[in-house]
Amino acid sequence: MIDDGSIDTLERPVRGKQRNEQQADLNRDAVDAEWEERQTETEGSRVEGEETKRSFFHRLRGLLQVAGGNARMQLKQARAIMRNRKKRSIGDTTALPSLVKPQNIAALLIALCGLAMVFLDHSSPIWARQLPVAYHDIFEVITDVGKSDWVLIPTGLWILAMIFGGWQPRAFRRKMAVSYLTIYGSYLFFVVAASGLLAIALKWNIGRARPTLFDETGPLYFDFFAWEAKLSSLPSGHSTTAGALIVALALIAPRLRWLLAVLGLWIAASRVIVGAHYPSDVVAGIIIGGAFSYCCARWMARRRLGFAFDRKGGVQPIMSSFSASICLRNWRAARSGSSSPVQEKSETLRAN
Repeated sequence: MIDDGSIDTLERPVRGKQRNEQQADLNRDAVDAEWEERQTETEGSRVEGEETKRSFFHRLRGLLQVAGGNARMQLKQARAIMRNRKKRSIGDTTALPSLVKPQNIAALLIALCGLAMVFLDHSSPIWARQLPVAYHDIFEVITDVGKSDWVLIPTGLWILAMIFGGWQPRAFRRKMAVSYLTIYGSYLFFVVAASGLLAIALKWNIGRARPTLFDETGPLYFDFFAWEAKLSSLPSGHSTTAGALIVALALIAPRLRWLLAVLGLWIAASRVIVGAHYPSDVVAGIIIGGAFSYCCARWMARRRLGFAFDRKGGVQPIMSSFSASICLRNWRAARSGSSSPVQEKSETLRAN
């Protein structure tokens, strides 16, 4: 009995140890299987990610190839148009009106700015400070409309979309609408950007003190070529943008010219009310921006690019309101899937 007990006490730990080793082997096998499964899943996800990446780059390369082909075609057509610019240009019937000749613009600029400096600039900062706070809050919002960003960004994106987009196979009316929208969008982009750069070059070299320094320097302090923000008041950049944009839109849509003129004047006047510029700065900006837009429109009209001359020598848009309404109706009909009256009539004539 003693021997049996001793044997029992010696065998039980051995069996327990074997069980522990078997359990450890099973655990290792489970861990190895789980690790292999994770490795397989990782490998599968990696392969799937590489395939998705390859597919994305393949599509991107295809889109870039299409965009490059469209851009080459657009540039080829643009070169052909520019080569024929002399043939399209009109001769002596488009003499520049006396009011917008460079020497007369300079005379008008000097006269109006001089009058504003003598009679308005010395009192405008004092008057603007006495206005209620609510007026300043309202005109802070109005003056932001004079920023060029909200014009340059959408027109720039539209130009890029037209350069790299494939809109040539469209129907005639839709293609005509897209063409004129691109011409007028490019015109707006150019006049706003170029007149803004011109205003920056002038104001930073003229070096007139802003109204914030009115108490220290007065309204007639100039430090030429100073290149400081507080000495860059003449001309007003916002007013230059407003003048260029309002004149450009008035030439594109003549029926709205008086409404646009009133809006442009309020945008320009807001620069005086918020205390950022003197009245003479605003007058100079409006004249520079408006004259620049008008001269660019005349240059385009001589080549029949979006504009043309009427019998009196004035500038008018080639696409009239009637043509624009027809293109808009055709566009809406194409989006809805139905045929426009113009298409139906043309199809009937073709069938007959």
